[in-house]
Amino acid sequence: MDTRRIGALLRAAQPLYIVVELLVAAVVPGPYSLARDTISQLGVVAVSPGHAVMNGAFVLFGTTLALGAALSDRRPRYAGVLWVIAGFSSIATGLAPLDSAPVAHLVVSAPVFLTQPVALLLTGLALRSRVAAGLGIVSVVASVLFLLGAVPDLAGALERLALWPGYVVLGVLGVRTLARASAASAG
Repeated sequence: MDTRRIGALLRAAQPLYIVVELLVAAVVPGPYSLARDTISQLGVVAVSPGHAVMNGAFVLFGTTLALGAALSDRRPRYAGVLWVIAGFSSIATGLAPLDSAPVAHLVVSAPVFLTQPVALLLTGLALRSRVAAGLGIVSVVASVLFLLGAVPDLAGALERLALWPGYVVLGVLGVRTLARASAASAG
C-alpha cells in the first residue's frame, strides 16, 4: 500500500473521533451537556469515567490527523501544514488533561482551534468544494466565538462546530481517495 492510500485511510477514520466523543459523553454520570460543556471536560477524572478513553482519543486521532495529512496532502500545502499542527495540538491535549495540567492544557489545545478550522476552509477552497468551504467558514466563526468566550452557555456547541466538520470532511476525502485508488487499480 502506498503512502497516499495510507494517508487516505487515516483520514477516512477521522469521523470515528466524533463517535468516541459521543460514547464517552454518554457515560458521564452527572449532568453533561454537549452544548454547554467543553470537550476537554470529558478527559477530567472527576467528570467522566471515560476520561482515559477521551484523552487517548485525543492522542490517537491527533496522530492519525497529522499522519494522514503528511502522507496524503500534495496540495494545498498550507492546509496540510495546518492539519499537521492541529494533529499535534490534539496529541498534546490528550497528554496534558485539563484536571492534571490546566495551564499546559489551555496552551496546547488552543492551536487546534486556530489551525483546524482554517485548514478546513483552505482545503475546501483548494478543492473548489462549496460544502467543505462553507463548513470551513462555519468552523472559523465558531472557533473565534469559542476562543473569545462570546457565548459561554454554548461553549461546547461552539467547540464542536469548530472541530467536528473537519473530521467529517476529512473522512469523506479519505473515502473518496480510497475509492479512486481502488477504481484505478481495478481498471
